[in-house]
Amino acid sequence: MLQAALATLPRRRARPLMLAAATVFALPMVSACEGTRGGELSGLAGVVGHWADSAGATVVNGEAWSGSTTREALEASSRRLFGGVNETFLANGSAPTAFQFAVYEPVREFSSGTLRVQFNLLGGKSDQIAGLLFDLKPTGEYHYVRYNTKDGNLALWRFANGERTVILHGEVHKQIPSGTWHELVVEVRGNRVRGFLAGDTTLSVSHTLDVAPAGRVGVWAKRDAITGFRAFSAVAAQD
Repeated sequence: MLQAALATLPRRRARPLMLAAATVFALPMVSACEGTRGGELSGLAGVVGHWADSAGATVVNGEAWSGSTTREALEASSRRLFGGVNETFLANGSAPTAFQFAVYEPVREFSSGTLRVQFNLLGGKSDQIAGLLFDLKPTGEYHYVRYNTKDGNLALWRFANGERTVILHGEVHKQIPSGTWHELVVEVRGNRVRGFLAGDTTLSVSHTLDVAPAGRVGVWAKRDAITGFRAFSAVAAQD
């Protein structure tokens, strides 16, 4: 079923954007859990979970993931992303409740501007889900805005100390179709965060954080989700 779904993903070249945009091509399936990162041509490097390039998209496949990440792989990610090994990063990445995520490597730090990614909901046992991750710290703590089919809304969450905590659920609930492309947008201005679906901004969430976020960015999914991502971009705010 997954291969059939992947076969429907069109090949696409991402449009150029201010900082950098993902240009995606079809590549053989590779597993981040086996020492390769996936998404290298799109700029998305898997940190936790099973990530691969296929049919013009970077795909996270929770059904193919063992559910854990080795210390060696997490140490390599910690060094690559932050220049050294952080024990809290290792603890968060290896926690039983750690979620699948990948980092957009061309952007080393993001604090103010607009994040965008196109996503395709391909599968998942509990629900279908896609998220934009931001404020990733060397400790492995981060925030994310996600859409899921279980609630049918956007929500803002935080992951820290091996657990996630919901900050705010969007009030509008709608089911969007699976197996097609949508675009998720997150705007950060100081400590103000707004997330919405392009083309239907009624699906949105807005919140003022206690501290302005600053860190690395990427994409996020639940442990059992199968989601395609493409055309990631991070555009800095103009002062």
